[in-house]
Amino acid sequence: MTALGFHRFCILLCMLVLLLVPQTSVAEMVRVTGRAALEAGNDTLVRRRALEDALYQASLAGGAEVDGFSLADQGVLAGEAVLLRPSSKILDFAVLREQKASSHYEVTIEAYVGTQPDLGCSVRPDVLLTAVRPQVYASAKTPLWMKDALLLAHEETLAVLSGAAKTRITQSDISMRAVRAQPSVKVQSNFDYQALLTGGATASQAGATKLPENTRALELKWVADGMSMRARSVNVTLDAWIIDAAAPSRGRTVRVTHKLKISSDTPWRALNVVSRKDQQGAAAELSEKMGAGVVPLLEQFACAPLVAPLQAAGKDRFRVELGARDGLTRQSLAFVEGRGQMWSVLRVVELAQSSAIVKPMNTARAGQNLLGASVRFNAGRP
Repeated sequence: MTALGFHRFCILLCMLVLLLVPQTSVAEMVRVTGRAALEAGNDTLVRRRALEDALYQASLAGGAEVDGFSLADQGVLAGEAVLLRPSSKILDFAVLREQKASSHYEVTIEAYVGTQPDLGCSVRPDVLLTAVRPQVYASAKTPLWMKDALLLAHEETLAVLSGAAKTRITQSDISMRAVRAQPSVKVQSNFDYQALLTGGATASQAGATKLPENTRALELKWVADGMSMRARSVNVTLDAWIIDAAAPSRGRTVRVTHKLKISSDTPWRALNVVSRKDQQGAAAELSEKMGAGVVPLLEQFACAPLVAPLQAAGKDRFRVELGARDGLTRQSLAFVEGRGQMWSVLRVVELAQSSAIVKPMNTARAGQNLLGASVRFNAGRP
């Protein structure tokens, strides 16, 4: 075989090997064994060579780049060479086993190779939110139809929020607010007329119903108030909460306000009240304005960085309030900086819907006092 033919053969062989090696742009775990020939009286050097061989194999398992070139001497072809370079780096590793064979020393390692992945949320699952029963309050200084307008605005606002990226919303009649039963009392002459009309003065209401485990709730509170019954505008406030009982620290809230103009105090106003024109117009205006103010909250929550503090969960084990519903897999890695090392890598050893147990990839080199440290996850692969 000529030198040129040998050169092409080497390149084709390397390309075939690389096609058989899984390529990935995120970190993955590999297990390899490195070997080195034994030398009498030099066990330390032999062990180091075996470890270097294992590390080189691990880095190649994450992908490699092949370059071929010719060697020439004064214009005369002297030979061909193939340069094989790892295209990934070892993020962390642990030695699993060391042993002496008949003629060589073996070191088996488990390593994470790749590049620290992009933490975008394009591959993360959609956030499922259960819209619970809203809180709706309209003071006596607002038109009689205001509470109905707020209820209608609530339904229309949920339709707007359903368009938020990476978010899916379902509705439920569950109430997040426990209300104690109120005994029957005589209604005073100055009692709020709206409470009287709705039976609020004597009605008994059941306490809140719990959401199913791992469910995240969306609760909206609507409040409308005005200067007087004949005022030409009403101030409406919407408080939106994302409530996560399984991970309270990941809850979010936002407040949106809007000044709602209503019909002037003219004969046409009475007609508008009767025809519900003002009510329908108010609901449409509120859902547009309030929905636009709450959508960013949902999208930021859905794409929030996968960052959580480490909580104690046993020796060299830590719990985080992130789980499968957030996009974690058993292949996900957590990175933490500082705490005694420039960086440490933790892997998922137990995975639940809303939590995970992680431990350092290499406990021997993990940073000190990791408890309470904030770790950042990659999304992993399914």
